[in-house]
Amino acid sequence: ARSRYHVGMRSMLGTVLALSQSADAQVAPQAPVAPKRPAMRSDEVWNLEYEAGPMRLYRDVATGESYWYATFTLFNRTGQDRHVAPRWELVDEEGRVTPEGRGVPGDVPKAIQRLLNDPQLQESHGVMGALGQGPANAKVGFVVFPAGPELRRFSLLVSGISNGEDSIKDVKTGKRIVARRTLRIDYQVPGERAALRGPVPLAEADSGSSNPSWIYR
Repeated sequence: ARSRYHVGMRSMLGTVLALSQSADAQVAPQAPVAPKRPAMRSDEVWNLEYEAGPMRLYRDVATGESYWYATFTLFNRTGQDRHVAPRWELVDEEGRVTPEGRGVPGDVPKAIQRLLNDPQLQESHGVMGALGQGPANAKVGFVVFPAGPELRRFSLLVSGISNGEDSIKDVKTGKRIVARRTLRIDYQVPGERAALRGPVPLAEADSGSSNPSWIYR
């Protein structure tokens, strides 16, 4: 099962696209002005900056159910205001894909919000929409997933925070498909889930890769 997980995830790895550009403005001898960065072209790739908080396990005392939750901060340093609609998915070592929030009762995020005791934290849908530039406009939130079956390794996939796209071959059909630039964060559960205390450690990256990493999916 674990080998299928690695093969499947490695097939989604893509190349990281650079995103830097600079130019000097014309300077009048009698009235010097500061250089200006040219406007970003519509075909340029941009990436929002995603700062991942710790992944933790929440146990609902009333129901006995368990949930994974993680905080995040989203920064816009792209040079333009953006309209964003991030999407979070959890992929486990068996290849099961769970969208954020699916199967999570409405009272669970509210209980986690009270536990975190941070008035700035928003549920995932609260960060969608306009995102201004710079740290002052950063959005802070958290995501929640049902813990599901016992597992050792899983990945958090964050899409909708880049406009990057690539054409890749579908491993099942052999056809070319459009894949979107996605941030991938791998976690490794140390032992039995019931014994877990504190955050879930990041998984050790495979040789030649990094964690977190950008993939195309």
